[in-house]
Amino acid sequence: MTSDKMSHPSHPEHPLQKVNYQNEYTCDGCKMKGTRERYRCEKCDFDLHIDCVTCPNITVQGQNCQFLEKPRLGIHCKKVDCTECRSCDACGMTIKGFVYHCRTTDWDFHPRCAKLEDQITIDDVMFRLEKQQPSSCAWCNKKRLKGGYKKIPGWSYVSNKNDGYNFHVYCVMEMAMQNLSSALQAMNQPEVKTKSKKLSHGLSSTSNKWVNVLKAFLGAVFSILLGDPTTLIGSTMAHLVIQGLLQAGSIW
Repeated sequence: MTSDKMSHPSHPEHPLQKVNYQNEYTCDGCKMKGTRERYRCEKCDFDLHIDCVTCPNITVQGQNCQFLEKPRLGIHCKKVDCTECRSCDACGMTIKGFVYHCRTTDWDFHPRCAKLEDQITIDDVMFRLEKQQPSSCAWCNKKRLKGGYKKIPGWSYVSNKNDGYNFHVYCVMEMAMQNLSSALQAMNQPEVKTKSKKLSHGLSSTSNKWVNVLKAFLGAVFSILLGDPTTLIGSTMAHLVIQGLLQAGSIW
């Protein structure tokens, strides 16, 4: 258990205070975005995800992964300090800070991506985290990543009920980054919050089971990627994403 105030080797100048602000920030440890609870030094504008403070060694897909403060150099890289050699095997994006590394498989993960659940079940629909993509992603409509590092195929959440609803982890990460600011605005502005509640009611009352399943699934993954255990931001972001998909006619 972590305390409300503590020292951390990544910021030895001052102790870090546990705070809970409803604003967007970039973690100075893993360099990924987050919101709400974090450890912060106000004087230096320094923030760490809650998980990035402790970073215990963990298991990903049955493999032991070791925490490192920075990525290991690539085999052929001759740079002393390189942030371009390693990309996350789950999302395909470059790793610029804290990382989990598996020596056995040579996998690397952003700390947040390493926390992704192997499977998420909503009602009778199960989304499994797979290293192979059997069909096109529901977001980008491609089997291979449209972004990310070209040599990393990226992992996907694959539905056991509907082949049309598979998602690259990269694409879910993109959704989260694109909608974070709008979700925070919806949480903080009364008039937008009311509109968001109406949207939530409309989605939950729809007869289309898949709309509700996707909303719950995306909300759960967004919450993991942002380190928000309350799921409030993740759920709001899911409302916005599903609304966009409905307006575009991508789901029905």
